[in-house]
Amino acid sequence: MPDVFLGIDFGTKRIGLALGNSMTGAARPLTVLPNNGAFFDAMNKLIKEWQVNHLILGLPLTMDGEEQEVTRQVKNFSKKLKNQCQLPVTFVDERLSSFEAERQFKTQRQNKQAKAKNKDQIDAIAAQIILQSFLDQNQ
Repeated sequence: MPDVFLGIDFGTKRIGLALGNSMTGAARPLTVLPNNGAFFDAMNKLIKEWQVNHLILGLPLTMDGEEQEVTRQVKNFSKKLKNQCQLPVTFVDERLSSFEAERQFKTQRQNKQAKAKNKDQIDAIAAQIILQSFLDQNQ
């Protein structure tokens, strides 16, 4: 049975999620959840629905590889994830993932594959990029 991974792009307002597995080695955007008190209930429902067994969390670093304030927020968030979801969490360097997600979103919008007003998709695309990076490194 393949491992099922949930990629996570943390944001203080929204959290992007992507899904992938070890059999296909491919990630796809899943959804975006608000970062609020209901997040972990919604997250656990998705974990159960998709039978996820590993969480991949983007770790934001500066271009020099240094930690920043949001890095500490993500590390605190990872502790809550482990406690609330009871799954292993692996960090993946997410430098430039948001930039790449924005570029992909603009391309999709130009090709009429994405609605212009649905910018929340960018967070799910960023999660896909983070997860795909993990899958590519671990095949």
